Amino acid sequence: MIKLVIFDMDGLMFDTEAVTYRAFSEVWTAAGCHPEFSQYVQLLGLNSEDICKKYREMFGAEFEPAQMYARVGSRKNEIMKKEGVPVKKGLKELLCALEDRGIKKAVASGSDRSVVEENLRVTGLEGHFDMILSTKEVKRGKPYPDAFLLICETLGVSPEETLVLEDSANGVEAAIAGEIPVIQIPDMLELPSELREKCLAIEESLDKVIKYL
Repeated sequence: MIKLVIFDMDGLMFDTEAVTYRAFSEVWTAAGCHPEFSQYVQLLGLNSEDICKKYREMFGAEFEPAQMYARVGSRKNEIMKKEGVPVKKGLKELLCALEDRGIKKAVASGSDRSVVEENLRVTGLEGHFDMILSTKEVKRGKPYPDAFLLICETLGVSPEETLVLEDSANGVEAAIAGEIPVIQIPDMLELPSELREKCLAIEESLDKVIKYL
């Protein structure tokens, strides 16, 4: 029986990965680099610290990764302020179904807590979650399971009674490493076959998760 559902945010709850990719491309192009989509997808599901490590690997030591991360974030915010935060199909229906059943809800995101809280506020979803955790707040971010396991411990629910919803390979790997059932809702990329086989299911939208509750 499912007692807790843990949501990723970017690319899962909100269609923000496409916006972030635009910002990533613009900022690094302006810096004189040639950013590629294959580089961006390596960042999916990572927290800010791990993204900065990837920036240094990809673009060299001449750039200050924390500064570039901030620039990408600032540009992303500019775009979303102008265009809004797009909510993924089925999110509100799934949240209502969870509330009707008394199932706890949490967010485990690679984004900073302030970003998660702001996205929830502007989309009218503030107050719908029992816990919000940025993976910056644990020792190891995804693909390690630390964030998911801390949420389970804090909310008093076993991993076996928990369901993780993820879009990225890093997030799916984290759930599998924590021995937590996971459903993938694809966003920018399909999972490798070895990860697909380990998922409870792969569904096209969040409302399709209701039948697993």
